Amino acid sequence: MIQKVLLFLLPLLLFSCKEDQKDTEQPKETRLIFKPEFDGLDAFMNYRQKVEARKDLKRLPSLSFTHKTGYSLQSVAFLDPKGEILKATLDQIDTNGHKLTYTFYFLKEVLSMAQVIDEQLRLSNLQYKETFYFYNANQSPIACYTRKVVNGKQSPYLSKAPDSKENQTIEDCLQMLSNMQNQTAQFSLSFQGFDEAFNKKFVQFGNDYYSTNLAYAPTDPMIIGFEKNPEAFKNQTFTIQFQDVQEASGLQYQVLTDIQAN
Repeated sequence: MIQKVLLFLLPLLLFSCKEDQKDTEQPKETRLIFKPEFDGLDAFMNYRQKVEARKDLKRLPSLSFTHKTGYSLQSVAFLDPKGEILKATLDQIDTNGHKLTYTFYFLKEVLSMAQVIDEQLRLSNLQYKETFYFYNANQSPIACYTRKVVNGKQSPYLSKAPDSKENQTIEDCLQMLSNMQNQTAQFSLSFQGFDEAFNKKFVQFGNDYYSTNLAYAPTDPMIIGFEKNPEAFKNQTFTIQFQDVQEASGLQYQVLTDIQAN
């Protein structure tokens, strides 16, 4: 059973980098074909389309994390003006170009459906596997559909029996997403050192498994303290506030805007 893990998204979400979704027209989605359909499928898909069409959602990205083995992770939560989560995404990309994209849809902050896209970014042809999972109000899976897309050729989604291992993966990803947004558990942050790249200075936070790098202002009092006596902060964890930056050159990174000792 999928647990209601996103209800405890902490106030960190409210002071993280907040941006309105870009005010662009959403293309009308071609009706997806599911075989065989289950009763209520249209209600799920109509709700998904309404969420995707909304332009008043706050986009709250997590820090961008790198695992010690090299793969990268980042999540984004989308909240309505009342602060209710309607959608969330989790992207994982490994060093071989294998990308997993999880998209979760929530109704009254309860998981309603999940979409998983499994693709290999280094393939010359357009090829990926896509799976939908549907859940009832008790968070139990009621249907699962999957299809493969090769060279852009669309095919129907074929029903398959819900798999307990896959359901556990969905639950684990939801918990991971919550921890990323709140910078807790495996994503708790300690000071790890400094680095330079692209003519910019970066400070690194993380733990034995995950790390994140942020550009910073050399005049930040906490940064000055790190530079003077890094050992004094060895066992301290921090909560980070930041902004996403994309330069005209295409360079993307995150900038430290505030830091608080836990």
